[in-house]
Amino acid sequence: NGFVGVTMFSPFLKKGPDATVEDYLEAIEYTIDVIGEDKVGIGTDFTQGYSTEFFDWITHDKGRYRRLTNFGKVVNPEGIRTIGEFPNLTAAMERAGWSESRIKKVMGENWMRFFGEVWNV
Repeated sequence: NGFVGVTMFSPFLKKGPDATVEDYLEAIEYTIDVIGEDKVGIGTDFTQGYSTEFFDWITHDKGRYRRLTNFGKVVNPEGIRTIGEFPNLTAAMERAGWSESRIKKVMGENWMRFFGEVWNV
């Protein structure tokens, strides 16, 4: 009875660093097809505004059993590279024929429900 925040980490999307907001939407739709629209949300891990030192720190080797793979160029999908471009994701959902209810769930309502269940609020 878990929850998935779908990542937009470009090496995990079909077009890699050339991914678009539509490719991210495809990954979300795939996850919904597997586990249902009530268990899926956005999982961006946005880190915009941080320095090069921050990225060097989060990507360095963090121990004996954790070795990071060289993913090459890592950039958020075109059309949703910044937090300010979130309306582009909603527009892509609308173009794909999503219902208003599904859009609201995935864009935040599912997270809020899940947090309420976990934190018992």
